[in-house]
This record gives sequence, structure tokens and C-alpha cells, in this order.
Amino acid sequence: MRNFLVSSLILGSSLVALNTNAAGTDSTTFQVKITVNESCKFTNAQDVNFDAIDRSTGKQNTATGQLDITCTLGTPYKIALNGNGKMSNASNSGSTIAYNLFQDAQYSQAWDKSNTLANTGSGNSQALTVYAKLTGENNVEAGNYLDTVTATVTY
Repeated sequence: MRNFLVSSLILGSSLVALNTNAAGTDSTTFQVKITVNESCKFTNAQDVNFDAIDRSTGKQNTATGQLDITCTLGTPYKIALNGNGKMSNASNSGSTIAYNLFQDAQYSQAWDKSNTLANTGSGNSQALTVYAKLTGENNVEAGNYLDTVTATVTY
């Protein structure tokens, strides 16, 4: 019985050794990939609201609004603003008040469909101030005046 146990142990050990030597290995490689596309999205638009004025004051009133945009990091973009340049009376569209939009607080850089604001995306939301200034006669019919401006980003 003792010889049988010793023989069994020796035979079992050699089988284990045989299996270890007989096992093969193989390897390969693969890549992890992604494509990041450039993109720009407006995330918010704050209206330009002029303070109420009295008729015939001749006051050159100014106001600001804001556009929030998020563009991928390093993406160059341009924003054009397209409006009428005149706010129309809600009750009488023939009565208008002229205005201009600007890129800067000094009101020296126009911002419209031809004069675009150029910038580069940071990957985070960027707040862009829209500066506005009344430019014409404001001795007009009393009422609420409005113009709709379309902001378009090209990247």
C-alpha cells in the first residue's frame, strides 16, 4: 500500500508537471480610440433691455445683453449678429428707434452680420457681452419697441 501511495504521488506530480509544460500562451494588442469633433453651442442668451426713456429727451441710452457659448477646446469660431438695427413699436410697426450692437464697452467695434466677433473655444462656457447703443431719434410714439436679433456661430 505504501508503494502504491508513493507511486500515485509521483505519477500525479509528473502529470501536473506535464500539464504546466504543455500549456501555451498567446498575446495580441488592441487600441482604444475616440474622435473628438469640433462643436459650438449657444447655451444661453440674455436680452438687451434698455432703460425706459421719456420721449424727446435725445438721450443716447446704452444697454447690455449676454450670449453664453461652449466650444470645444481650441476651436476657432466667429459669431455674427443679424437684426434690423431698428426696434419697432409693438402697436405701430411704422414707429421705430434705431440702435447699433457692439463687441466692446467703448462702442467702437460694431457687431453685426459683417463685423463678427472672433474667438477660440476654451472647452467651457464663455460669456460674451453684447453692448447696445441707441443711435437715432427717440422722439417717437410712446409704447414698447422690439427687434429680434439672430446670433449665428461659424466654426
